[in-house]
Amino acid sequence: MKELTEHEDELLKFIKYQLAYMKTQRAKFEDRWREAQNYVAKSVYDWASLEAIPKAPVRYSSDPCNYMNTLTSGLLGYSISPNIAWFKLTLEDEKMLDRYGVKRWLDEVEEIMYAEFNRSNLYSEAKAIVENACTIGHGTMLEDYDYDRQKLRFNAQRMNEVYLDTDEYNEVTTLYRTYLMPLKKAADFFGLENLSEKLQEAYKEEHGRRWNDNITILFAVFKRTKYNKEIPNSLNMPYAAVYVELDEDHIIQESGYNDFPYAVFEWDNIPGTAYSESPAMAAMQDIIFLNKANKATMDIAQTSSRPPMIASEDILDIDTSPAGITYVKNGDMLEPLQTGANYPITIDILEKIKQTVKDWFNVDFFLMLQHQQRQMTATEVSELQGEKAAVLSNLIVSFNKTLTQIVQRSFNLLWDEGKIPAPPENMAESNSALKVEFMGPLAQAQKRYHQAGGINVALQYLAPMAQLFPESLDLIDQDETMKKLLIGNGMPQSAIREDKDVEAIRQARAEQNAAMQQQAVAMEMQKNILNNAGQLNQPEVGNSIMNNLNEQLAGSMSQ
Repeated sequence: MKELTEHEDELLKFIKYQLAYMKTQRAKFEDRWREAQNYVAKSVYDWASLEAIPKAPVRYSSDPCNYMNTLTSGLLGYSISPNIAWFKLTLEDEKMLDRYGVKRWLDEVEEIMYAEFNRSNLYSEAKAIVENACTIGHGTMLEDYDYDRQKLRFNAQRMNEVYLDTDEYNEVTTLYRTYLMPLKKAADFFGLENLSEKLQEAYKEEHGRRWNDNITILFAVFKRTKYNKEIPNSLNMPYAAVYVELDEDHIIQESGYNDFPYAVFEWDNIPGTAYSESPAMAAMQDIIFLNKANKATMDIAQTSSRPPMIASEDILDIDTSPAGITYVKNGDMLEPLQTGANYPITIDILEKIKQTVKDWFNVDFFLMLQHQQRQMTATEVSELQGEKAAVLSNLIVSFNKTLTQIVQRSFNLLWDEGKIPAPPENMAESNSALKVEFMGPLAQAQKRYHQAGGINVALQYLAPMAQLFPESLDLIDQDETMKKLLIGNGMPQSAIREDKDVEAIRQARAEQNAAMQQQAVAMEMQKNILNNAGQLNQPEVGNSIMNNLNEQLAGSMSQ
C-alpha cells in the first residue's frame, strides 16, 4: 500500500475521528427518525446499513402521509415554483439602489437565474429536501455546476448517508456523506490512478468482473482552520472537500470550495445540536393514537361483520360464511357474542384525532380557500392569508434561509462561469452585498401582513386627520410610501422607475404646465383686447379698461 504523506496522515486521522463523533451524535436521534418514517414517510431507511433497500412502512392509517404531502406541496407551491417569480435580488445598502442602472442590472441577473433554474433539476430535488425535513427535521442538497452540460446541478441526499455538525454559531458548516459507488463509476469519476492500489488491481481483473463491486466512499466537507488566502488553489479555500475510501483508509482526492456547497433545510433546530424537530416527530403521540384508533375501527368493523360466536361443544361443523346455515340438534346453541362495541363513538374520536394531526402539518392553511363556506372578497382572502402566514413565521424564516443559500451559491457559480453580466460602473466602489428577498405567495402574505398592512392601516388613520389638519400630510414622504407599498405587494423592481427618470418626467410635466398656463394667460389677454376693440374711438368712461390704461400712460409720461 502506498504510504501517506504527513499531511494526508493527519488529515485522514482528523476526518475519521470527526466521523466517529458525528455517528455517535446522530445515533441519539435515529430511533425517533425511524419511528417518524414508519408512520409518515413513503419509505423507511435502514440507518445502520447503506446496502439495505428502503422498506415500505406498515401502518393502520395513511392520513399522516397524505398530510405530509399536502404540507410539502403547499410549502413548495407557495414558496418556490417554476410557475411564479419567487425571489428578487436587492442590495444590503439600499441607498445603492438609487444609483442609475443598478435596479436594471439586478432585474437582468434575476432573469438569467430564473432561466438557469428552469434548465436545472432544482425544483424536483427541492421536493426531496422538504419531504425529509417534514419527516425527520432536516434535508440536505448539494449544489454544483455540470461543466459537461453547462448548467447548474442539484443533488438531494438520502438522509441515512448524511452526518452533520455545526460551528460556534450553531450553523451547519460540516457535512459528511458516506455512500456506495460501483468500482467502474468510481474509476470514471475520480480517475483509476487516484484509487487505492487494491482497487486498481480489482479493476484490472479480466472481463471487468469486479466493476460492479460496491466501494464505500466518504465525502467530507468542513471549514478549514488553516489555509493561505494568497495562494489561489483548491487546497487554500475556506471549505475543504475530501473524498476517502473508507475500507482502505485512502484519500482519493482533496479539493475545496469558496462557500459551503450544501443547502440545509432545518425545520425547527434543537438548540445545541445539529439536528431539528419535524412536524412528524412533534405529532408522533397523536399519530400513534390515530393509528391505534384506526386499528380499533377496523377491528370493530370486522367484528360487526363477522362477530365471534358462542357454540355448544356438540356443534362441530359451523358455517360462518354469509347466509350460511348450521344445523344443530335440539337443545344445542349457536349465537353471536355481543361485544358491546360502540362504532359511532369510535368514528367521532377518530375524526378529532385526524384534525389534531392535520393541525400539526398546517393542512388547513394550505387548503383554507377550499374549506371556506362562503364567497370571500380579495381583501378578506389577503387578510386571512396574512394571519395564517404570521402563525407560520418560524417555518418561513427557516425555509427562506435555505432558499437564500440556494440563490447565493447559484449566483456565485454562474458568476464564476461568466454567465452574470458585470454590474454598472457606479457599483464598482461599493462593498454592498447582494440581498435576497422572496416573492412567493407565502412570503408575500407575511410581508403584506406586517409591512404593507402597516402602511395601509396608517393611511386609513391619516385620511380623516388630513381633512382636519391638512399640514399633517407634510409628514409623509409620498414617493417612499408608494415604493414600500408597491414592493410590499410584489411589484417588480423593473416596473418602478429610477429616481432620475421620475425627476425628469416631473420636470417635463412642470414645464409643460407652465407653458400651458402662459398660453392660457396670453389667450385671455388677446380675448379681452378683441372684446374691447370697438371702444377704442369711444369717449372714455370712468373705471373702464381703456380709461384706466390711458390714466396709467398719462401718469408715466408726466414723470
